[in-house]
Amino acid sequence: MLFLAAAILSASIHLSGVVVGPVEPAAGPGAASAEARTGSSAPTRQDRATAEHTVLVGPAPAPPRVPTPSPEHGPALSDVCARPAPVSCLDGLATASEDELDGLAASLDASGDDTGALVDSVASVGTASEVASWWAGLDPSRQLALVARVPSLVGNLEGVPYTVRDEANRLFLVAARTAIDERRGTGDERRDDDARAEMLDQVDAAVGGRAAGDAERHLVALDTVLPGRAAVSVGDLDTADDVTVLVPGMFFTVGSQLVDWTDTAGELFDEQRSWTYLLARADDGGLDQVAVVAWLGYRTPDLTNVYGLDLARAGADRLEGAITGLDAARASSPARVTVVAHSYGSTTATLALSSGTVSVDSLVLLGSPGSVVPSASMLDVVGDDVYAAAGSFDPVAGSAYFGADPGTAGFGAVLLHTGGGADGYTGRALAAALGHNSYLVPGTETLRSTALIGLGRGDLVDGEPGEPRPVAPEAPDLSLVRPQDLYVRD
Repeated sequence: MLFLAAAILSASIHLSGVVVGPVEPAAGPGAASAEARTGSSAPTRQDRATAEHTVLVGPAPAPPRVPTPSPEHGPALSDVCARPAPVSCLDGLATASEDELDGLAASLDASGDDTGALVDSVASVGTASEVASWWAGLDPSRQLALVARVPSLVGNLEGVPYTVRDEANRLFLVAARTAIDERRGTGDERRDDDARAEMLDQVDAAVGGRAAGDAERHLVALDTVLPGRAAVSVGDLDTADDVTVLVPGMFFTVGSQLVDWTDTAGELFDEQRSWTYLLARADDGGLDQVAVVAWLGYRTPDLTNVYGLDLARAGADRLEGAITGLDAARASSPARVTVVAHSYGSTTATLALSSGTVSVDSLVLLGSPGSVVPSASMLDVVGDDVYAAAGSFDPVAGSAYFGADPGTAGFGAVLLHTGGGADGYTGRALAAALGHNSYLVPGTETLRSTALIGLGRGDLVDGEPGEPRPVAPEAPDLSLVRPQDLYVRD
């Protein structure tokens, strides 16, 4: 019955994730932050590792097609970039003639089958910081030429400015959709073309939507190979003072949930934006700029593969790459970074933040099935600014399936109140978040708390270290779950 309840509760409009079964041994701890959480806002990061891990979109199944090099001209640019010599590829991209750039573009599959392999080849040795320096050193005309000719590469290289990545990925999206449409009904049609076209339609809808979030949306990562990977920011990642990255759990795919997850990011953006105005007036200070990323940068599990950590480990590598890329792109003006992770995504986040390669300013774990390290102090979060939320009717939170339960006193996180009530700052009524899917629903106490944590104002959040889960007055209404959300999506 617990398995059935978890499966039902794990498929809401906004959030998903079911975990049941015996605990798998946790991964070893990474470097820990020694600073204590003090004051009205968390301190900024002083030192953050810049080692580059696997890039956000990861490798695609097939390597780039390499044309035969001309003996009199040496290896083709596509040959150089296909080899494990990223620096040489970056040098080649900086100095190649227009014909050579055209040759590289022609060697790539227009629908994106080999984009991941090319991105991985370029970034596997060079760091995001090196990519950032390389891009900054290019002549503007060369930057424009690269965006126009190899948008799939430029759009997914960590360290390239996000406004550039957005422009490139939009071009990549159009090219991929066109390539798939043109081969339909011909001998070149592929078995998965219909599914890929539908997925790319959802990417287009997510980027163009404005159901929530009073800011432009940016397509900052795109892998068109099914089941796909993508990241959409609500707000400008190049200029935002506060950046929040949303990491999803089970059942989330680009084709089924990117629009919904981006709307969730927009709702969090709206909440944060409202608080920036309130706090600026109260403190007579400046107005922070915010951005929220709907990050579907890894393959999330379904009922067939949720019982292990393989997908979480792969996701952790990509999350590390995304955070490192943000650090590199914002090296001259670092943003305050918060990771908000739900369900299986929370386990993924604890893997990334115990690796010793990246750190963030705050971490929020929602409905977590377990952390791979036993203590918040073993996560690279500045000042141990770690929070956890566990709804009273959430069968996943507290299961400790993948390790330590973040909602226990021994873990050391601040356990957020989920029962609702009056906002202590504004007096407005706040709804309860009782089930596994309720934490980021507008109007809830947990959305309000998450927004404030992302602004560095955890001091305004109601919660105590290791406080037991409050007892809710009644069970959630399961009739609010949409039937289509009960399907296995991956």
